[in-house]
Amino acid sequence: MQETSTPRVPTHPGSDGAARLLTSLVDRSGPPHRSVGGLIDSWHTASGTSLPFGEWADPAAGELVAAFDGGSPITDVELAVVAFAQARAGAGHPAEAVAADLAALVRLAWPSGRGTWGELADPLGLVARALAAWAAERAAASGAGCTDPVTGLVGAGYVRARLRELHDQCRALAISPPVTFAAVVVQLLEGPMPATEQMRLRSVAGRRLADRFRAGETVAALGPRRLAVLMPAHGLDRAVETVRRDLADLAEELSVDGVPFGPDAVSTFRSLAGDPGGS
Repeated sequence: MQETSTPRVPTHPGSDGAARLLTSLVDRSGPPHRSVGGLIDSWHTASGTSLPFGEWADPAAGELVAAFDGGSPITDVELAVVAFAQARAGAGHPAEAVAADLAALVRLAWPSGRGTWGELADPLGLVARALAAWAAERAAASGAGCTDPVTGLVGAGYVRARLRELHDQCRALAISPPVTFAAVVVQLLEGPMPATEQMRLRSVAGRRLADRFRAGETVAALGPRRLAVLMPAHGLDRAVETVRRDLADLAEELSVDGVPFGPDAVSTFRSLAGDPGGS
C-alpha cells in the first residue's frame, strides 16, 4: 500500500497569503485519536515554517497537541491555542508563522473532509483566537520596559518576558524550574480601602523591596494589589522572613509569601499573579 504524504501548509509569508491559509481550514472533520508524541513529530515535519524541532517540544506546544489529541472540551483547546500563540509571540515569531503552524496542526489532527464539528470550534475561529492572543502578547511585550507609575517597578509585561527567559534557561540546562527559581509575593489584603491609601501602601512596599533586592532579582508590580520578587529558590525562605521584617509595620494591610515556579512560564505567571486557573 502506497503511503500518502502529509499535506503541507504554505510557508510564510507565502504567495497564497493569510486569507487562503485561513480559508483552507474550513469544513474539517472531527479529530481522530493520535499519540501526542507522534503528533508533535508529524507537526514538525508538516509545518510551513522552518523552526527547529525544539520549538515543538516546549510546554505550550505540548499542551496544545494534548488538547487536540485527547478529545478535550473546546474551552481547553482554546486556552491551549492562546497559550501557544502567547509563547510564540514572546519568542519573537511573526503572526504568519503562528497561523501557519496552527494550520498544519489542524490539518494533521483534524484531516480534511466533509463532516460535522459538533461542539468543536470552527478551525477558522481557532486561528483567529491565536492571532488575537499573539497581538495582545506583542503589545504587552512592546511595553515590557515600562514602569508602574506608583511604585516605579517593572510591570506584568516585563515579568512575562522574563519568565520565558528563565524557563528557557532551565530547559536548555535540563534543570527543574521549581527547584531553581521562586518568588516572594506581597499581596495587599482585600477589603475596602481608599485609592490613596492603596497607592501609598504599594509605593512604600515597592520602595522597600527595591532597596532590599539589589543582586539581580527582578522586583515587579503585577497589579494594583500585588508585588513580586523573582529570585533563586535556594534563598526563598530567608528572603520571605526578611521581607516580613521589612514590612512589619504594614503587616495588618498585606501578606508576604513564597511561591515556587511552575513547570512552564505560563503556569508560573498565573501563580505569581494569584490566578492559577486563569487564562
